[in-house]
Amino acid sequence: MPTILGIPLIGWGQIILGAAIVLFIVFKLLARRRRTKTGGYILRDVHIVVGDGSELYHQNVLVKDGLIAQITAQPLVKKHAQVIDGSGKTLMPGLIDCHVHIQGLNNRSDADSDRFLKAEIPEIFKERILPYGVTTVKDLCAPRHFIYKLREQIRTGKIAGPELLAVGPNFTAPDGHPANTLGGNNPWIRKEMAIEVSTPEQVHAGVEKLKRDGVDFLKLTYQGGDYWYFDEKLQIAKMAPTLMRQIIREGNKNGLMATAHVFYKQDVRELLEAGIYGIEHGILDESLDPGDDIIRLWKESGARFVPTVNAMTYEKDPNRLVHSLHNLKVLYDAGIPIAMGTDNMLEMMGGEAEHRELAYYVEAGLTPMQAIVLATKNAAEHLRIASRKGCVKPGMEADLILLDKNPAENISNIQFIDKVFLKGRVVFSQKPIQAYDIPAYRYPADVTSLAYVREDGAEIRKLQISRFAEEKEISQTISREEKAWSTETYTVEENLSAVKWRYTRPSDHTEIEAVRENDFIRLTGSFKGKAQDKRFRIGAGLWYQMMDMAMPAFIQSDREEIVFYSIGTGNNRGAMGLGEFQAKKLGEETVTVNGVSYSCNKVSFVLTMFPWAWTGLYWYDKTTGQMVQSGEKKGSAEKILFRIQPDKT
Repeated sequence: MPTILGIPLIGWGQIILGAAIVLFIVFKLLARRRRTKTGGYILRDVHIVVGDGSELYHQNVLVKDGLIAQITAQPLVKKHAQVIDGSGKTLMPGLIDCHVHIQGLNNRSDADSDRFLKAEIPEIFKERILPYGVTTVKDLCAPRHFIYKLREQIRTGKIAGPELLAVGPNFTAPDGHPANTLGGNNPWIRKEMAIEVSTPEQVHAGVEKLKRDGVDFLKLTYQGGDYWYFDEKLQIAKMAPTLMRQIIREGNKNGLMATAHVFYKQDVRELLEAGIYGIEHGILDESLDPGDDIIRLWKESGARFVPTVNAMTYEKDPNRLVHSLHNLKVLYDAGIPIAMGTDNMLEMMGGEAEHRELAYYVEAGLTPMQAIVLATKNAAEHLRIASRKGCVKPGMEADLILLDKNPAENISNIQFIDKVFLKGRVVFSQKPIQAYDIPAYRYPADVTSLAYVREDGAEIRKLQISRFAEEKEISQTISREEKAWSTETYTVEENLSAVKWRYTRPSDHTEIEAVRENDFIRLTGSFKGKAQDKRFRIGAGLWYQMMDMAMPAFIQSDREEIVFYSIGTGNNRGAMGLGEFQAKKLGEETVTVNGVSYSCNKVSFVLTMFPWAWTGLYWYDKTTGQMVQSGEKKGSAEKILFRIQPDKT
């Protein structure tokens, strides 16, 4: 028999076989060891907001295999389980949003959609949705080519994202919404997101197709007439009542409950009479009296309501927001089942929309706990998943939010999220806010005031700096049409980070004050006549409330970019919220204003959450650090908005 190194071939075969067996056993033991070390989490001594309106105190919670395995006041010891100290923290269910849109409005083909799914969606979920505790969503209209793929990739774990329920394309009349709005100049969107029906045969075929596609619910648009699509006023067609009733009837027959986009009272009445399962948006053309007969009809029908108050802030008619807030409270008091929905377009906004929606519910008159129930237990019941979601109870899926503060005491505490669990896995953990060593800044001795004039002359900004050297105080007045429009006073540190800020705008009854209290900013007062009492986590971060006027310290530092924070005061959705911005040095440019040339450092600002939405540009004198001019960038074009002017006061 042949030999190798004196060993017969059969001997080599036995050696190789034996080695393979040993390696297999070692591999299995190592794999078993890795598995046994995955013992889940124990959240120790935590306060629980259950989700059904109740609370538990000083509880120990075991999360294992994607479920809430045990909740007890007794000590828990489990081998290999990671212990998380919950002392002083609150555990609550993940937020469930029953009305979102995950879509690529700029997509015009299957290829565009696939790129959006692969390149953008994972980042949107990771950075803008899961960190806000949003763990389940129902998409109310998205391109079918996109939404079914996304749902499958989430289910299989290829993409980490909230559980997704979908309706597929919406039933609508020919030239109805969304066919004539989102798809008005985009044939691909129109084909993918709308089922335009004018005959019973089209309705039947549409229901059958959606059933085969495995949608979770049906949606129809029951609205006609004027419709504002962003800044464009369109006319949309309304579906025939007979077809509306057919969709509801055939949906029920196939186990697909129907929900309806609707704005007007008479349309809501017809839907309720037809047996609709869900009302989206609601009655926005009038404020209901508690004794209105439509409330009796609503209760008898059993229809559920998803109010989307936050979306009403986009409506051209401000009365729609007024009616939405009022009717939410009236319907809640009447016992109508209500579930949270925001109409959040996830490609444009993040989970702060869900937080604002909850704040609107409290503004409408609900308690913070009642608002939380709408976003947890009620939302799970609405989506028919309450057997496994919506409450912190044993056996439920471990979609959980661990917070530093109790949102049942103050709904603004929902922002203080420490960790988010998705099916028992930590998908977000609070990162420390970055601190920077920005050097102290000294204004030039001859600079006691500064003035900036808008290019069109419509606004003048004047800053008084004379009190800075002794008291670290700076004041700013904005004038419009030669009248003071707003005044601000900042008390700042030497690096120009604020410690106190007072803001007054008499024209709309705004008078607020914010004070830094260690790791938080406390804001109180009145904004547009509405009482404010909020706290924002800022840690050791820079509170550059003066925004562009706080940059001189950064300009003279050796840092190329920084992240800073500022509270919004405008008319957008960032008002009275803490925005995170990034400032970045872009290089040097020479700028000439009023015949004077300045050698400047150029700096850009972006919102870190939406860097694509806006880019501010600022030029600062290299010698003094003072701002010379400011503007913004849209595409590749730069537009100057303000320039420095001699202060003639």
